[in-house]
Amino acid sequence: MDILSHTFSGIAVGTVLASFSKGGFKTKSSIILISGFGGALPDLDAISMWSNFDSTIGNFFNLSHSGSQIYTGKWWYSHHGALHSLTFAVIIPFLFLLLKSLKPLFQERSLSRFTQKIALNKLKILGFILGFGVHLIEDMPTPAAYWGGVNLFWPSKTYSGGFGKIWWWNNYDIFLVIIGVIVLNIITLGFSKWLNAQKITPFIFLLGFSLSLFQMNTREFDFNYTGGAKHYQAYEQKSKEIQKEILGEKLYLMMKKFDDSMKLNF
Repeated sequence: MDILSHTFSGIAVGTVLASFSKGGFKTKSSIILISGFGGALPDLDAISMWSNFDSTIGNFFNLSHSGSQIYTGKWWYSHHGALHSLTFAVIIPFLFLLLKSLKPLFQERSLSRFTQKIALNKLKILGFILGFGVHLIEDMPTPAAYWGGVNLFWPSKTYSGGFGKIWWWNNYDIFLVIIGVIVLNIITLGFSKWLNAQKITPFIFLLGFSLSLFQMNTREFDFNYTGGAKHYQAYEQKSKEIQKEILGEKLYLMMKKFDDSMKLNF
């Protein structure tokens, strides 16, 4: 799935967790943004496809494989590898807090400061983990391609997903559902003095999640393939045709115009 949908999915998660925060606007906003960051981060492993990867990072680490080989490979640092695992979803936030606590850990020789940081930032940590986790769930219905899913439980070598229910991108219907969840939940947060946001925001999110699953499973076309796609352009065109059928011509053309204006795959 595309990076924009992943990021906004994380933000949608954050709007739910923000409703459980007793903090003000700044605290709630930070929960939402960190959740969005968690939703985007797994695709950092696609950096090996950067045009200058071999001459910079590859050269610095004296890597024996090219960036494209790493990307399509199944090493732990390849795309859909360790960074697409629940293991890293948990390790990253706790490692970050541990590094921030190193000085007091040495000074006080106690873990109390570290545990205090965890308690104070529990909603942000949970937002990051859940935003990260939603990204993995969203990648599982995409084609098997080179990986056969995502390395969900790294360091296990088992990959999960690769169902080919949806194409890699131009899933405009699902993107619009995600945006709808965010808008409705932000409105709910804005009126939380009069509305029970802690009940409404999870309900809206679960409704959107269920609708997205329904959309993914009713494409009536098998996008799956292994290795490189021989009919890549045909698959992409079919995905767009399906979107036109779902959204109607007017809304589809609006979304396609937005898609064409983006400098990334959407």
